[in-house]
Amino acid sequence: MTRNNWRYTVLPYLVKTLICLITMTCRVRWYGREEYLERYNSDGAFILSMWHNCSTIAGWALRDSKDVTVIVSESRDGEYVARMAKLFGIKSIRGSSSSGSPRVIRETIGLLRNGHSIAITPDGPRGPRYKLQNGLLWFSASQKAPIIPLHIESSRQWKLNNWDGHRFPKPFSTIHVSLGQAIYIDRDELEHNFEQQRLIVEQHMMANVAKVKNAIVQDAQKK
Repeated sequence: MTRNNWRYTVLPYLVKTLICLITMTCRVRWYGREEYLERYNSDGAFILSMWHNCSTIAGWALRDSKDVTVIVSESRDGEYVARMAKLFGIKSIRGSSSSGSPRVIRETIGLLRNGHSIAITPDGPRGPRYKLQNGLLWFSASQKAPIIPLHIESSRQWKLNNWDGHRFPKPFSTIHVSLGQAIYIDRDELEHNFEQQRLIVEQHMMANVAKVKNAIVQDAQKK
């Protein structure tokens, strides 16, 4: 087994085991979960949109969402994310939607058209952080699939010193998982004023980030 194969084979198992052990000690607070489950159990497809820095812990949070397929880049980081997702029972499509890969576009549209939901990190795989890229909007508009922002942070967490500030919960912390209100993208509006529509979705996602951060601050103030 080569060094890279060892990393891709063993490390995801170790990380998953660590996440499962840590989360057993944590409290979890959900926001918007009832609305999400209602939509998940319906026939219509939707698009979960999360920033890259919570994509690893998202596999744990979405472990019961077996009908959500995540789009993962073909980068080395993407290999870890795809294998982690698989360990949590989540399927993946490898490739970049924002770069216009015909295969990724075809497979993703096929899933949405047949009522299967997807998950995307629209600032991945290399950023800039919190900057929404194009693919998400076109998928949503073309298939009339609402975008649901997802963000996860913990009251105590490790942050990696990389471009996205990737984070993992610390033991005995409170994990906050927020599913924002659905955003609908009109195809005509997108064609006539793409940047305005892009900013609307980006602002909704950042509002979801702020919601989680405010909840963490409020909890700390109560102690």
